[in-house]
Amino acid sequence: MAEYLFRDLIKKNDEFELKEWEVCSAGISAVKGAEVNEKAKSVMKEIKIDITDHSSRNIDEVELNQVDLIITMTRKHSRALILKYPGLADKISTLKELSQFESNSKDIQDPFGLSEEVYRNTRDEIEANLKKLLKKMKNIPLIEED
Repeated sequence: MAEYLFRDLIKKNDEFELKEWEVCSAGISAVKGAEVNEKAKSVMKEIKIDITDHSSRNIDEVELNQVDLIITMTRKHSRALILKYPGLADKISTLKELSQFESNSKDIQDPFGLSEEVYRNTRDEIEANLKKLLKKMKNIPLIEED
């Protein structure tokens, strides 16, 4: 859901200059090629985002050395990635760390196996954090490499 929400927010924001970003998701324990959960499809369809064609990928399939930023949903996932890829530690953060969204929890709950309402709440929490992150990023001058 986070991948598609992030892409949608970037696309909808005319002022934002990150149209050329590549956004992709991968899971630490994801099974390559698994279809999207029906509850995730349903709650994303409610906000007119179609994720039907998405299939999962494992983090081991991603060339992490080529990635500028790795955003996790939980501190546990961040720690696992830092332990596995210590040289990339400065690129790894949770969404809530980056957005600095005020919340009782420092993590975004994984809704897997839970109710559609939990998926909906997770979708909304991810979206709120992404909006805050994008707003913060607008005020950070991007440095172009030569």
